[in-house]
Amino acid sequence: MKKLQIAVLGSSKAICTQKAYKIAEKVGEELAKRDCIVITGGGLGVMEAALKGAKKEGGLTIGIIPWESIKKVNQYADVTIATGIGWSRDAINVNSCDGAIIVHGGAGTLNEATYGYIREKPLVAIKNSGGIAGDIAGKFLDVRKSTRIESAKDANDAVNKVLKIISKQSKTLCILSEFDRDLSHLEDKKDWEEIVRRAKKRLKAIKK
Repeated sequence: MKKLQIAVLGSSKAICTQKAYKIAEKVGEELAKRDCIVITGGGLGVMEAALKGAKKEGGLTIGIIPWESIKKVNQYADVTIATGIGWSRDAINVNSCDGAIIVHGGAGTLNEATYGYIREKPLVAIKNSGGIAGDIAGKFLDVRKSTRIESAKDANDAVNKVLKIISKQSKTLCILSEFDRDLSHLEDKKDWEEIVRRAKKRLKAIKK
């Protein structure tokens, strides 16, 4: 079974607080305990802390860095992807994950969160970590309200929430795939009504 890839987005060393560092480290630990691959931007601060926590629990870690040299990644990355494209690599971080957890953060973190919002990725922000995470937790980023950034109280809560959202999305896609398959074998109106009824019932169960 494919492992989930979860990104931890947050402050660089320049603005990372001790509190944010500890929270991010705990996030990494909790993700590794659930056998998730942990992805960060590969720098210091929150990025380092999350990978450090994951390594404590024997997890696999990936650092996607903006620089050209793999030597610039932090010491806790098992795999380094040196993009050489500067901060445009934020898009790669988000595209490479099944969901993301936001800890503290500044303008760069907001950029990543915005890209995740546009891509409708599952996003969870730890409100009491402060920074951008505290500002956007529980909110939509624009009037389209496409994806709510869920609010979490701590690392464990954040991990539980992001994995739950991913699970719901996966089940929904499975139901829609089966719905399309059933439609391809549609023969009469009664079949159509039964197909729709069954799909609605299953989708309703997921929302609970």
